[in-house]
Amino acid sequence: MRILYICGDQGIPVFGRKGASTHMREMIAAFRRQGHEVCLASPDLSGDRREEEEFPLIELPAPKSRLLGKDGRYLYANIAARKVLLKAARDFKATVIYERSALYFLAGQWLMEQTGLPRILEVNTLLSRELAHRLHYPSVAEKFERKLILKAPAIASISNFMAQELETEIGRPLNTTRAFSMAVDPERFKPTDDGGERRRQLGWSDKEIVLGFVGSMNEYHKPHWFTDLAEKKLRRGETNLRFVIVGGSTKKIERERNRLLKWVDEGLVHYTGSVPQGKMGGWLSMMDAVLVPGASPQSTPTKIFEAAAVGTPLLLPATEPIKELCGEDAPYLFQPEDFPAFEGKVREFCENPGKFVEPARKLHEKVVKECTWDNHAQGIIEWFRELGAKD
Repeated sequence: MRILYICGDQGIPVFGRKGASTHMREMIAAFRRQGHEVCLASPDLSGDRREEEEFPLIELPAPKSRLLGKDGRYLYANIAARKVLLKAARDFKATVIYERSALYFLAGQWLMEQTGLPRILEVNTLLSRELAHRLHYPSVAEKFERKLILKAPAIASISNFMAQELETEIGRPLNTTRAFSMAVDPERFKPTDDGGERRRQLGWSDKEIVLGFVGSMNEYHKPHWFTDLAEKKLRRGETNLRFVIVGGSTKKIERERNRLLKWVDEGLVHYTGSVPQGKMGGWLSMMDAVLVPGASPQSTPTKIFEAAAVGTPLLLPATEPIKELCGEDAPYLFQPEDFPAFEGKVREFCENPGKFVEPARKLHEKVVKECTWDNHAQGIIEWFRELGAKD
């Protein structure tokens, strides 16, 4: 198939290090591994593009004027994108459209109506609600989003929970929605000995327990809980522990790092800053446990799949999507939005790490078998065929 992959979201650098960037890059890589051609249309083509990521790119309009406000910029981009997308579809000879939902962006729906191409819309969250605090007209954005979701012939949701939310809040029938979670490339993330070398570079031995945080440090990830935990334990003199924080912008890092500066200077806490995906596996391998204090209620973060593939134990909030993946009674789950429960689960791990080895092994086996980008890409391709697409 010839897939025109559309992302109208101006906040996602295509080749960046955000979870959304990873989602796009890995789905495209999986489509291409299976022999399909991909052309990506997006307003932000920036980032650290890998050598193997050689496929056609189309830059969508992205007005910068602050006078328009976020609503105005997205509305203008939606209109301006139509001509660009129509030309791209014709020049590329696209046979299907795969689109990531974006605020105010109805150009993909318009393109489908103009060309008659089969189209699947990917929905990861309700953006009008998530970004309401940044919008001048959130009620208008909500109307656009409802229209986008209700008119799409097929929706790939990020979880069954998200699919149910679309049915309850928007009226989208469940039988036209299928769940495709975040996933992992098990060839890139696999059990490795690289972690030992990273520990030695930091002056840490195999005797210390290394607790890690991985992610962009958005508020819903609760990085401040990780900081609170580290500060409490280090103040109590639990110097058998080491803390490593992987990812985050300079501004977000400084906000948390200043509280732990004493122990950073003593070599008990380490911040890596933003890390290319190709180097993430080594950092995950050097951790004894990856702590996930918080997660979006709609989805399971990419870092969970990557850590599971590497084989590192995880301590996770029991959100509905995470329970979909791990099961209701997984021993490494704790009650979401409950810091004492999070702290208690970490204490339980530190007192008996061996208790978490077998559950980690089971999660590893499930993830590398079922939750791969290749599996998801194959499911999407089969769905396109059901919608009438030709190879």
